[in-house]
Amino acid sequence: MTDYNKWDKKAEALLKEAEEEEAKEKEAADSALGLQDGPQGPPTEKARQQRKNMSEHSDGMTDYNKWDKKAEALLKEAEEEEAKEKEAADSALGLQDGPQGPPTEKARQQRKNMSEHSDGRAKFIAAQEAKEIVLSHPEGSEEAVVVSAEQAKDKAVRLRGSNNVTYKFPAGLTCLKIFIEKCRSVQVDLGCSLVTSFVECNHSSDVEVRAEAPVSTMQVDECTEGPIRIVFLEPENISTFFHQNCPALEVVVPGHEAKRIGSAAGPQMVTKVSASGEIVTEVVLRGEKEFPVQLGSAAPAGYTGEPEAERPPNSEEKRQRAEEKRTEGNEAFRANDFLQAAVYYTEAINICDDLHLAWANRAACFLKTGQPEKALEDAIKCTELAPEYAKGWFRKGMALHALERYGAAIPALCHAEQLDPKNKQIPDAIKMAQLMCRNKGPGEM
Repeated sequence: MTDYNKWDKKAEALLKEAEEEEAKEKEAADSALGLQDGPQGPPTEKARQQRKNMSEHSDGMTDYNKWDKKAEALLKEAEEEEAKEKEAADSALGLQDGPQGPPTEKARQQRKNMSEHSDGRAKFIAAQEAKEIVLSHPEGSEEAVVVSAEQAKDKAVRLRGSNNVTYKFPAGLTCLKIFIEKCRSVQVDLGCSLVTSFVECNHSSDVEVRAEAPVSTMQVDECTEGPIRIVFLEPENISTFFHQNCPALEVVVPGHEAKRIGSAAGPQMVTKVSASGEIVTEVVLRGEKEFPVQLGSAAPAGYTGEPEAERPPNSEEKRQRAEEKRTEGNEAFRANDFLQAAVYYTEAINICDDLHLAWANRAACFLKTGQPEKALEDAIKCTELAPEYAKGWFRKGMALHALERYGAAIPALCHAEQLDPKNKQIPDAIKMAQLMCRNKGPGEM
């Protein structure tokens, strides 16, 4: 705050300086009249009048303009210092841009949160991109391109936009997955091991994949301009194919007649080897959550797209797929992308609704995004599915605390502490709930 006492003292000093100078001028006038020792002649009244006239004359000689300038300078200095102190105070209070009402402050906070989410999402995308490489030879290559372990070990490989080239993936190499995208006249000799056992090809033509190592699933989409040949060494090695709008897709086994399995446009199809050893192509049917469901027989002629029967995946398959989605959610959560993480956890729950970890994780997302009601619902579901899982009770307690239901939060947090006594967060949460309960009351029980 401005020290007005300091400025009062400066003003007093300035006034005193003016009075002292005026006194000196009066003393000089008395000396000129010989009156420094008082009146000394009979004509006392005349002398007094002369001194008065001289005094008035000396008053006229005082340079008041000089003192006005000094006073103005002093006032300006005070105003400048006050402005600096106000600016410092506003900065400390976060008001350097002026007072901000609730809508402005909310928008500013949203921009800040979006910036943080964008940064986290960028890091997440960068981490995903670090797990794959892109190989592109648009001008072709007379010599085969041998993919090395240094390039592709434990990574996904994308062959993108290549023309007139052969890629060799040698035995001993381990990759995650292979994508063939917008390629022309490309041969892929696949001798390596694929962690996912999955190859995908799209928007390509005149492509031949020689599967020297086993591949369980291949997906081929929108390859309309030329043949796509998949060569297997043995009939029993033929993969399951998911394909759509690939009229020249064919399966080849040396010594056997090539089998064309593709079709133009239409729904997505699945091709597999039946129990009798025949290659059968069927329309892909999807379950309630849009996941493909294996069929027991080929699609009849004139199929209208409405399934008559479905065989849902078994519980182990569902749990495995749900865990994969939950893992994706964990990656997004670690990147602070809580909204995307909640989407992945929701997908996991839709696949396998008894996966208690997904419910607990989604509850954490809802707490992070300011949705305590939803967080409480998920946390309660988690405690019902897994009563011995401490984090389910902890999420429940934190959701109740966020809803200002402190009295109900304390028992849930205490139960979490009993299940996980080494967790240091839980005692702190209990103390805070107890403090709020004393200060604000227990809230709704």
